[in-house]
Amino acid sequence: MKVRECYERALGFVPEGTADAALEDYVVDWANQILADTFEAENAIRRAAGEAALSEPLTVSSPEDEIPYHEILTAKAFPYGMARWIFRDEEDVSGSREYYSLYVAAIAEATPYTVSAVLDIYG
Repeated sequence: MKVRECYERALGFVPEGTADAALEDYVVDWANQILADTFEAENAIRRAAGEAALSEPLTVSSPEDEIPYHEILTAKAFPYGMARWIFRDEEDVSGSREYYSLYVAAIAEATPYTVSAVLDIYG
């Protein structure tokens, strides 16, 4: 998914006429913030798929750039994360909180877990 596509999906959550056209100037910054926020989730997805983990968050530089994380994460979480920033910019605190909650839930849903032994250090 491209950054612009993510932004367009996020706009679908916003009531018509709420978002200012000037917000498009911020989509790359928002995408990079979301990339940093979801870094650990992306690495969990990579480890579960047998891929090498990233050493630092990847970034984008243009609205036409592909978001460089797995589709399960970008399709589920990124539009909610971007909608959060749109509502926040419009000073709609309740909308921002609602979409932040959806964003966090989508990250958790997309992130695989691994089963491992637990070391009991108290026993």
